Amino acid sequence: MLIQDYIASFIKVGDKMERRRVAEQESMIKTIQQIKEQVMNLARRPTTSAPDDTYDESDEDDYVDLTP
Repeated sequence: MLIQDYIASFIKVGDKMERRRVAEQESMIKTIQQIKEQVMNLARRPTTSAPDDTYDESDEDDYVDLTP
């Protein structure tokens, strides 16, 4: 094999690696954008408050008295 052939094969491998790197980077950019959109959608959601305590009208039993 001649030196030119080695150089040509190295260039082909280098080009293939570069295309793969670019494709992976583009995929990561898309994934990051999707995650950003999901986070922004979560941030826009209205928050829900805790349900009302309608089980018992008296809150006295919710606390323990201190013992002397």
